[in-house]
Amino acid sequence: MLPEKLSTLTPKELRPCQQKAIDAGLLEGKSLLVCSPTGSGKTLVAEIAAVKNILENKGKCVYIVPLKSLASEKFAEFKEKYEKLGIKVAISIGDLDSTDPWLAEKDFIITVSEKLDSLIRHGAPWISSVATVVIDEIHLLNDPGRGPTLEILVTMLQKILKNSQFIALSATIGNPKELSSWLGAELVEDSWRPVKLYEGVFDSHEVSFFDSKENVLIGETFAEPAVQLAVNTINIGKQALVFCATKQSAESMAEKISKANVNVRQVELAKKILHALPKPTVQCRKLAKSVLRGIAFHHAGLVQKQKSLVEESFRNGTVKIICCTPTLAAGVNLPAFRAIMKSLKRYSEKWGYSYIPVLEYKQMTGRAGRPGMEAFGEAISIAASEDESREIYEKYICGVPEEIDSKLAVEPVLRMAILGLIASGFCRTTESVIEFFEGTFYGFSYKNDFEITQAERSSAGPSKTKGFVLETKIMKILQKLKDYKFIEQNAEKIYATYLGKRVAELYLDPESAFTLINGLQIGNVAETKSISYLHLISSVIEIPNLRFRKSDSEFLQEKLIELEPYLLAKPPSEFSWEFEEFQDSFKTALLFEDWISEMSDDALMEKYKIRPGELRTKLANADWLLYSCQEISRILNFKDLISELIKLRVRVKHGLKEELLPLKKLRGIGRYKARKMFRAGLTTLQKVKEVKYELLASLIGPRTAVKVKWQMGEKIEVQKFVKAGQQD
Repeated sequence: MLPEKLSTLTPKELRPCQQKAIDAGLLEGKSLLVCSPTGSGKTLVAEIAAVKNILENKGKCVYIVPLKSLASEKFAEFKEKYEKLGIKVAISIGDLDSTDPWLAEKDFIITVSEKLDSLIRHGAPWISSVATVVIDEIHLLNDPGRGPTLEILVTMLQKILKNSQFIALSATIGNPKELSSWLGAELVEDSWRPVKLYEGVFDSHEVSFFDSKENVLIGETFAEPAVQLAVNTINIGKQALVFCATKQSAESMAEKISKANVNVRQVELAKKILHALPKPTVQCRKLAKSVLRGIAFHHAGLVQKQKSLVEESFRNGTVKIICCTPTLAAGVNLPAFRAIMKSLKRYSEKWGYSYIPVLEYKQMTGRAGRPGMEAFGEAISIAASEDESREIYEKYICGVPEEIDSKLAVEPVLRMAILGLIASGFCRTTESVIEFFEGTFYGFSYKNDFEITQAERSSAGPSKTKGFVLETKIMKILQKLKDYKFIEQNAEKIYATYLGKRVAELYLDPESAFTLINGLQIGNVAETKSISYLHLISSVIEIPNLRFRKSDSEFLQEKLIELEPYLLAKPPSEFSWEFEEFQDSFKTALLFEDWISEMSDDALMEKYKIRPGELRTKLANADWLLYSCQEISRILNFKDLISELIKLRVRVKHGLKEELLPLKKLRGIGRYKARKMFRAGLTTLQKVKEVKYELLASLIGPRTAVKVKWQMGEKIEVQKFVKAGQQD
């Protein structure tokens, strides 16, 4: 039976996967793996378990999602639904160097795997009071980037919270029985969708469906099949997501569709998009121009404000078509009548163009059909030929998603995990480290490999088993951590040094930490500039580097001659294979240097081919690494470096030269307004205090000027100088 409070918030008639979950023991505290299509109601299964346990005072819930944007969406949804029941809902996705002690007072915590892993490393005491663990999108164990961290986290939680209820959620996967066995969970599978999905292939004039739905003739004729489908979608009063392989393709497609959709003018939305950044960029103008016609593009190159505006406008119907990269399918909940796959092939340097996994296709098609709004949805793939149409039908429409396979045996992840386990006191001996990895999905999948005898291992020869290979890696990593002085070992146990514990808390790859330490030791006795530290942090894997292009050769060579004396990580021989990696890291450092030299977003985009959203992701990583350098310098007692690093962090965060740092103390003053003030002679806070309001207002706008004067202790009568509705 559901608690009375909860039953008022659940539907009178349960959906199939929800009823199956209850039949499988959801209300009795059984752990479950729920595999059902997008929109089938599996999230409510997790909510029922979480809220029931909270209301019965059994303990908190942690709800793990893969992306911060998804966490924010869930937080808003759950807060509105459950705070009326007296349940305190919280979100924790920020600072990785904090225990967030305030979470001890919360009941329902939405977070991402990296943050929860960090909380465990910091010894957050409330973790032990968790009664429900929800793992959303658990099929992302298969993702080489996010999967290993999630796998380590789930393994730790299983060991810490032996009596807690685990609810794992996923769309269709290839090996659910294996995954549920590892989780110790009952498997709940169902194929019901609230909205019927029709899957078809478009061949330039007709959409052929393969499951009893009549084919659809597309009347308009355009050069691009995706444009034809998009315009047809608008003409029938519907919305669509057009999935494109690249950011450039998404932008180009949005532009083409907007030119065909000329009877719409979304002026206010276009203005908001245009002014999402202090100074509009070429990308801002391009997006605003498309949005004016009710068409948008969406990818990692947009800043968060623009993404949110596009998503909100699609939900309320202002935007009719979003041309996006496949990451949108794994992100926020944004269903549409149609999901249009412009291409099911992706380019990689290793394989060239090849078909995407079936699981990725299912993620995209899962966005088709809006529950409660339409009776069905359409997922349409574009085929270039009859042969390709047949292949799409056989491989994707009739296809079964691939099996989830652990991606854990990757050394950077193993290094971080092993140090984290030792630093948190989770593992205290070599045997316990190996035992922990036997409990991972990797260890479960290759259990027999771990159990072979030493004699069998030695005779395994070149074709060593996967379990033995992983164990060998673990032993090598333990030795490396000792060499780095991050751990120490005696006859009885392994323990982390103070430096090693701090590296683990800072969520650094130990290899990266060692590189930073070596660079800081050089910097402590050498002459340094901002480029010294910017290149140092660009030399570690936490910042994905820009790629060197042949056209960069002359520019990079000139800069290297000028700046090499100040680099803390010296360049290798230009004839070695490492030199290409060095060029990537040096180019990335120069990007950061140009940013803090106040180069505009447009100029950076032109010079480095980096969009504003991508730049800000790199800047966030750079800020974290500079903070890590700052903390390491404290431990190593490099006092002179700390102030330099603190100043550099501010410059990186706001993109300004050192001379503007005093003005940045003023709230509401960004890089552009600070530069205007500086050029006018307002170089110090004292001069800002002394200047007349009228002059300040002419530089930075009346509203901002009022706020600045208030900060300086001068009360300006707002109505006297600011007319109603006047903008800065």
